[in-house]
Amino acid sequence: METAMGRLPDNVPNDFSKIRIENSHLTELPRGSFSKVSALVSLWLNFNDITLMNIKSLEGLTNLTELRLQGNKLRSVPWTAFQDTPNLKILDLKHNRLDVLPESALRQLPGLTYLDLSFNQLTVISRDPSSGEANVVLALHDNPWLCDCRLKGFVEFIKSVSPPLILMNSYLMCTGPSSRAGKFFHEVGLKTCMKPEASASESNMTVSLGDKVTLRCLVKARPDPAIHWSYSLKIIRGFTGKGFI
Repeated sequence: METAMGRLPDNVPNDFSKIRIENSHLTELPRGSFSKVSALVSLWLNFNDITLMNIKSLEGLTNLTELRLQGNKLRSVPWTAFQDTPNLKILDLKHNRLDVLPESALRQLPGLTYLDLSFNQLTVISRDPSSGEANVVLALHDNPWLCDCRLKGFVEFIKSVSPPLILMNSYLMCTGPSSRAGKFFHEVGLKTCMKPEASASESNMTVSLGDKVTLRCLVKARPDPAIHWSYSLKIIRGFTGKGFI
């Protein structure tokens, strides 16, 4: 601990069952990082600088039951990497920079009983992240959830969650949009997303050279649409647009 290793050692004894390397400035988990340590059961790599995790970084760790990667700099995780850890029960990823949780993530972890994704950068999960009837404790709090229609399925899932699935903190809070910021999931009702529909009250206008003209375009969409005016495939600067839900 607290040793500027920079990279994983090559001479780890193959009969180790527990390894803890923390505050050691590790930056990545390359392929087969601990493949020679087949007896490994518990692996703690907290508070390093890990930004990259190879899809085969957990190769050979069929006995691994606990993996802790708290306080690193991971923006994404190759979830299929966990196909090499069929006995994994505890996965701690809190205090990273993850902004996506794929719908299929937990399908790679059939034996998981604890997953901590708190204090990341998750904003939207389209559907519930559960893995069927698995008995899992989930930690999803302290993420910047964007409570618009894209989060509708996930909010409904949180409202109805019950054993065998357990939330460490069921009071998840919205950070946006501004009208819902600071509200808990159970306080908001989200509508279904709607594709943008544009219409104009007048499609042809004639004006004299030098006169001012106002062009009106009504756009209905959910979530709020981004509107741009263009001419000859080029966006015209200086125009303002507003969408209506």
